[in-house]
Amino acid sequence: MARALRHGRRSWISFFAGLAAAALFASPPAHAASKGTIAVIVPTLQITVLQTESQAAVATAKKLGYNAIVLTHDFNTAKELNDAEEIIAEKVVGAVWNVADPAASAVAVEKVRAAGIPVVNMDRVLTHPEVANFSVESDNFQCGALAAQAFVAIVGTKGSYAEIMGPPHDAMANTRSAGYHSVLDKTDLKMVAQQSAPYDRTRGFELAGSILQAHPDILGFITGNDSIGLGAAAAIKTQGGKNMAVVGIDGGADAVAALKSGDSAFRASAAQPVANIGIVAVETLNKILTGQKYAQGQVQRLPCTLLK
Repeated sequence: MARALRHGRRSWISFFAGLAAAALFASPPAHAASKGTIAVIVPTLQITVLQTESQAAVATAKKLGYNAIVLTHDFNTAKELNDAEEIIAEKVVGAVWNVADPAASAVAVEKVRAAGIPVVNMDRVLTHPEVANFSVESDNFQCGALAAQAFVAIVGTKGSYAEIMGPPHDAMANTRSAGYHSVLDKTDLKMVAQQSAPYDRTRGFELAGSILQAHPDILGFITGNDSIGLGAAAAIKTQGGKNMAVVGIDGGADAVAALKSGDSAFRASAAQPVANIGIVAVETLNKILTGQKYAQGQVQRLPCTLLK
């Protein structure tokens, strides 16, 4: 456990001691570390919702008497495999894991499970959920439908709009898009453009800018997450668009700030229960470690709430 931090991607529980998540729970008993160490693996700590998710997971682990380490993989499956090898070497007792890729990440998860370490897959669920011991995620279809309802309430039921969804290979992106269309396809709104992007504000800005050049009269954008949506809102502002609306999914701090500002085209977000995802993932892992059995492939889905 005394290894040096690797490439700045790993930190011990003490890193989070002063952060907001620590306030969620009372201090643990003095013997907290005696139950072993849980690994919390997330794509990055540069996205606010993932910060919240990891902080909640760490705080829950601490409350339940575990130590914790946090690792990130930057959506890179090679780095993720390094993380897998690291936590095996560290002899962690279990892992809660937001994977890099729903399909390709199965290799890393299987490697960890083969070493006898249980894994709860959180947030981004594997294509084959049975690879993990248990999975917990947002109800992404419901998130998309909720954001679509907000979009219709803002722009009405007639006119045109564009969609910038998440990466097409990402099951979460496709599920969210299906949720959007479960509502919008029942109206007289017409989708005139559909693009896909990484969950990235810069790419959202670039794609929205191109779409606005071709379709300057659209009512706005539905987007795969808040980062894409905030980029689209910035493009609308840059091009002088008026009376347009953007909706997204996540409910992170940047989205909340845009909603509160009153001068952004970003008008609503279906907020993921990211803190609850981290909490439930660790609580479920603790149950597995203490002998509770779950059916292979079991997935628990938590509903979103609307912010506007």
